[in-house]
Amino acid sequence: MSWDQIKEQVEKNENVRTFTMEVLRDAHGAGKLGVNVRAEISQTLAGIGLGHVPQDLPSYQHEQVRLFKRGTPVGQLIESVLSPGEQNDKSLAGRFGAQGPDYAAIVEKIRELVGE
Repeated sequence: MSWDQIKEQVEKNENVRTFTMEVLRDAHGAGKLGVNVRAEISQTLAGIGLGHVPQDLPSYQHEQVRLFKRGTPVGQLIESVLSPGEQNDKSLAGRFGAQGPDYAAIVEKIRELVGE
């Protein structure tokens, strides 16, 4: 699988998809997952607009890595969770905390609008 195919698979799967390190290693054209190869894979992913979890890529070929498209809602969520800080805390609390959206009220409003 090529880098373009990997990116396409991530985009087709709503901007998030899990791969094994073996797939990423093979796309890179490497034989082993040494420190330098993992760093190059991470840089290549960033270059095509993809982030990854875990942030330190594993060295074992059967380990899984979640790839996500940066700048998308799912990408922003993952990056907010992974990056501690007051701004990200506020963002997460606003989305999922006690002060988050009142989904019951939203559903009720939608029902009113569609006449149910």
